Amino acid sequence: MVVLAHVLYLLPFSLFQPLTSAISLPPKPVINTPFSIRDTNANGTLLNAIDPTKLDVRPVYSDIKLPPTSILMTAVDTMVKVALENWEGRMASKVFVIDDPKYSQVQFVIRGPNPGAEIQNAYAVLGTFLVMNGILSDPLTRFRASFHRLYYSAQLVGSIEVRSSVAGSGPGPEVSKSPDDGDNELPVGTNVASLSAPAWQDPRLQVSIARGPDTFTIYETFYATYTLIRQVAINAAVQPRNAPLRDFSVTVDAPPITARNHPIAASFRNVGNPPRTAKIPPYFQPKWLIKALGQLPQRSLDSRNFNDVFHMGITVDRVVIGEGYVVRKQSDAVETS
Repeated sequence: MVVLAHVLYLLPFSLFQPLTSAISLPPKPVINTPFSIRDTNANGTLLNAIDPTKLDVRPVYSDIKLPPTSILMTAVDTMVKVALENWEGRMASKVFVIDDPKYSQVQFVIRGPNPGAEIQNAYAVLGTFLVMNGILSDPLTRFRASFHRLYYSAQLVGSIEVRSSVAGSGPGPEVSKSPDDGDNELPVGTNVASLSAPAWQDPRLQVSIARGPDTFTIYETFYATYTLIRQVAINAAVQPRNAPLRDFSVTVDAPPITARNHPIAASFRNVGNPPRTAKIPPYFQPKWLIKALGQLPQRSLDSRNFNDVFHMGITVDRVVIGEGYVVRKQSDAVETS
């Protein structure tokens, strides 16, 4: 006899299709194809579209230990803030640090490839994801001050430094400088961010979260958040500007440090009948989902509840614009005798 595994998961999936239809879990996303973020040279000439698979990070770790939760949270804040910007734009070297004493011990410093040079926002978001992917591969040795050079097709395009916010306790010259990169210290006039509120806080946005029965590890919660923010940003890049975010599904592979061998399934969609558009604001813009996803780790830490997200409702100005779920992926069916 064939029975559906984990009957409780009928509820969240029913939000997206009738209960009478077959339940199929989200497919693994295709993210290897180049997406429509264009890089430009100094003369403004268009180069090839950026392919996420061609971005490589080369890390150097120091012996200075940093608070793991501060690293995890500062990475969320960094990804949210940069993903909300124009991905075709560039930014000067910048320091990201959260104005919350629980997490302000760590800074993420994002720099261009050379002193005074800017980095493209797309590289900053994709690079931060790769930095955290590396850190979560071995947290016992890698929740440390570190310096990560970003290369696209073997060309240096920027760097990300993870360092202590305490003066004099940075990774040191053996990490933050290298002969092939020149002086990586922040130049005079750098756009250095002071303590700032988390980017996911917005008085117009309300996010409802209903928890399911499966428990994620803290690393799975954060890794899923990084993956989803990255995916939303990529999806938004291939759409016309100001278009509603298209419905999407993602399978998040568990980070290497997680013992459980079950990936995470996530799906989000535009709601409304008909779905709202730019002509009827508010609507399902990428920025609202990015901010909503940014709230998930904070709320999980505050409530000490890392169960899966049975349902997430996204409301802007008291109008529901989107919904989704982030759950443990189950087998489609199991055999019983």
